[in-house]
Amino acid sequence: MKRQIKHIAIIMCLVLAASLAACSSGAKEKKSEPSGLSGQPETETVRLAMTPTGHVFNAIAEKEGYLEDEGIKVECVQIENDAAVFDALKNGRVDIASNQGTNLPLQRISEGQDLTIIGGYMLTGCLPVFSKVDTKWTGIEDMIGKTVACEPNFFALTGPLLDMGYDPLKDIKWMPCDTHEERIKAVKEGKADFGLVGTYLNYEINTDPDLKVLTYASDVLPDYSCCRVEAPTDWVNENPNTVKALLKAWIRAMSYYDAHHDETVALMAESLNKDEAYVRAYMDNPHFDLNIGPMKSSVVRAWDYMDKLGLLDDGARKIDINDHINVEIYKAALDECQTQYGKENQKFYERMQGQFARSNW
Repeated sequence: MKRQIKHIAIIMCLVLAASLAACSSGAKEKKSEPSGLSGQPETETVRLAMTPTGHVFNAIAEKEGYLEDEGIKVECVQIENDAAVFDALKNGRVDIASNQGTNLPLQRISEGQDLTIIGGYMLTGCLPVFSKVDTKWTGIEDMIGKTVACEPNFFALTGPLLDMGYDPLKDIKWMPCDTHEERIKAVKEGKADFGLVGTYLNYEINTDPDLKVLTYASDVLPDYSCCRVEAPTDWVNENPNTVKALLKAWIRAMSYYDAHHDETVALMAESLNKDEAYVRAYMDNPHFDLNIGPMKSSVVRAWDYMDKLGLLDDGARKIDINDHINVEIYKAALDECQTQYGKENQKFYERMQGQFARSNW
């Protein structure tokens, strides 16, 4: 009888140990999953700051029904300029922004505006460095001692010059202009030797007989990080499933764009009310690299460049920029998309997973 009781006790201990092991294993698995990302979107409508350059992925996601599939709607709020976009984020007029570069949100973060970068729009824009047609060009060091129609906070130029041993803030005369169109005018009138303009002005530069493209920003600094997707940190924390749903819709839109380039060109021309030639001037250019990924390593590099150049607020010294980059929600969105829709474009999802592993340490 005692032997039987002993055997039962041993069996119970083994069962208990197995149960505890299972619980422990389950706890570890649960811990590895992004917290709070298994529910439905917390809010139905996301208010997106919209500028005249449009948003390719959102246009696709709406047309193809991806937003509806994820249970959300996007309300595009027209904003007049970049400064107004960040004010709109601050006062709650919009929830999210995506077309304001990387330097601007980083400067706002350094000044104390609590923003979190959750993804990307353009990894590298098709930003031409241009001059008059008779200008000789060997590389960005040709800008030393010259006048450049651009702001010095564009780290894709100033960062590499810093690496080359120059002090780009002192060695170059920077000419800030109210608009990018005025940068073109400054070069044409001889007030500036070089200029840099946004992606949407490629058609104007390439069709002007007096001007020529010397290089592109992404040639100077590969994967430099162009437009990031940012939102107030509190909003991100309160709406993680909404953010995931939006990113899923945009990731699917990027997959569509990857496989349907010409259709996307036509869609953007229609949404912007522009001729296809205007849109193709940048969308057909290999420097135009749309990408939803957060690209954390590129953002951190940009922050470091801007810090060394003295382009951030003094408050930046108290800020760890890593605390303002959330890659967890994007990774959850990417994983779910690959599981649900991976067969539609297998190579695309493999490429995006590989890029995430390389660029979001």
